[in-house]
Amino acid sequence: MNKLGHLFAAACGALVLFMMGVTTVDVALRYFLNAPLKGAFEMTEISMAMVIFGGMSLAAIRREHITVDLLESKVPRWARRWQRVAGDLVCALAVAVLGWRIWVRGGALLDSRETTLVLGVPRGYVAYAMAVLCVVAVCVFAYCAWRDARAPEETFAGEGPQGTAL
Repeated sequence: MNKLGHLFAAACGALVLFMMGVTTVDVALRYFLNAPLKGAFEMTEISMAMVIFGGMSLAAIRREHITVDLLESKVPRWARRWQRVAGDLVCALAVAVLGWRIWVRGGALLDSRETTLVLGVPRGYVAYAMAVLCVVAVCVFAYCAWRDARAPEETFAGEGPQGTAL
C-alpha cells in the first residue's frame, strides 16, 4: 500500500503542477496578448476533480483525513480499535455509494453525448474516472479497517481509561 500512496502522491502532485502551469500561461496570455488559453477552465476543472478523488485514497492510507475524537478519551483502549475500524467501514460504504452514483451519472452523460464546451472532452469519461478512483478509495478504506483490526492495542494508546468498560 505504500507504493500505491507514492503513486497517488506523484499523480496528484503532477496534476497540481499542471494546473499551476495552465493558470500561469492563461494569466500571462490574458495580460500580454489579451487572449486567454483555450480550454484553461476545463483543464483546471477536470484536473481538480482527479486531484480530489485521487487524494481521497492518499489521505485515507496516511490517516490525514479529518477525524473528530470527542469521545476518544472516554473510550477504553480496547474499544478504540473497533471505533477506528467502524469509522473506516462507514467511510468505505459512503464512498462506495458516491462512486456508484457517479458511475450511473457517467453513463447518462455518455448516453446524452455531453462534452465540455471548449475542448469537447466527453464528460461521462471524466465521471467514470472519478468513479474508478472511488473504487480505489473503497479498497483503501477496507484495507485500513483490516490493518486496524490486526494492529497491536498499543497503537491506540491515549489518555482515556485503560481496558475498563464504559
